[in-house]
Amino acid sequence: MKRIKNVVVFGAGGKVGSLVVQYALADGYHVIAFVHRHHSLPSDPNLQIVTGDIYNRADIEKAMKDADAVISCLSSWGTQYKDVLATAMSNIVAVAKRYGISRIISVTGADARAPGDDLSALHRLTYVALHIVASKIISDGDLHIKILHNSRLKWTVIRSPVMTPRNSTDYVLNSHRPTPWAMVSRRGVARAMVDQIDSTHNLQRALYIH
Repeated sequence: MKRIKNVVVFGAGGKVGSLVVQYALADGYHVIAFVHRHHSLPSDPNLQIVTGDIYNRADIEKAMKDADAVISCLSSWGTQYKDVLATAMSNIVAVAKRYGISRIISVTGADARAPGDDLSALHRLTYVALHIVASKIISDGDLHIKILHNSRLKWTVIRSPVMTPRNSTDYVLNSHRPTPWAMVSRRGVARAMVDQIDSTHNLQRALYIH
């Protein structure tokens, strides 16, 4: 995989996205930050702000036209239709193929399912319970992984339990699903996503972060 220089970050104005931007800039990448409205991102010569709507493919094309890789920090929580991840990823994959971009990194909840998952009885139970209270959110995460899985691109999904504001950037990525009560540092999630940009170890895998 060629050395990546330009990274577009979707959801760059959010809690995880703003940390991803921070770490990517510190690592020497040129960052194209896709934001919906207001943001508090710093001024930086290697930071380009693009304002747009993930439902508008033209806006996504504008952000991705000069990119070498994509990081999605989007979430459906608090949105009207609860379909942000799948809608955005459908558009992102189409535009990535058009522009020859192969590297995509995304984050979603730990209960999102991926093809080939081996679920314990406990996780089958929590999946059903979550579907009762947040069915659209869970389905959105599932579908966005399926879109990536079928894309044949060099994608990595990080599935995260509840995030906390702790300062630690330590993390472990593996295929072991965390317990329903597990938590992880938000900074660790952001650090993990940036670390995947040039990594070839976790291609076409939906991993869990601990």
